[in-house]
Amino acid sequence: MSFNTKIVTTYAKSLFQNLKNSPTKESAKDFKVSKITANESTVLVPDLLILAEELILIRAILISSKKLKNFFKNPTYSEQQKLDIILTLFPGLTVTMKSFLKVLKERNHLMLLSEISDEFNKILLKFKQSTKVKIIVASPLEENIGTTVLNSLKTVTNSTEIILKTAYNPKILGGLILEYNSVAVDASILKEFSLFFNEI
Repeated sequence: MSFNTKIVTTYAKSLFQNLKNSPTKESAKDFKVSKITANESTVLVPDLLILAEELILIRAILISSKKLKNFFKNPTYSEQQKLDIILTLFPGLTVTMKSFLKVLKERNHLMLLSEISDEFNKILLKFKQSTKVKIIVASPLEENIGTTVLNSLKTVTNSTEIILKTAYNPKILGGLILEYNSVAVDASILKEFSLFFNEI
């Protein structure tokens, strides 16, 4: 684990724990986000979700503009200039986010915002018991098959919610390839053929 990775993880975990453990007045009013399959719902602090969205928006701006990305990585520009740009682009940020950005500015870590956003959202997905799954198939899924696959994926990944991304690759001929949590399951016909020809 590199030095920057440790810093990013520490920031993301600290931010998550502070928001999770200190509910605001609004979050005390039983704000609930329901799970897809469970009958009960989990209480999430609204600030967690709002902050996650703010981080995603800031990250999107920082990675979509090459000029802005280079500006944030350039140490010749002051951290105050970098903070001013973020606050100009996003004038309606929450007090929590503004405070967090000031902490990053004081420690010269504003350039790590994209990585902190990614890590924070991973922590939030784990907290919500959600799993991002990529499924690669040879042809589009039918609607009734998709529901069956989703229910099976929830069991396989031990999750209550699946965020599914579908990709089509006719070269696999049939079957499917699953990718989730750094796991890849190749159940394609192409894989079977390659195993068969290797045995011959």
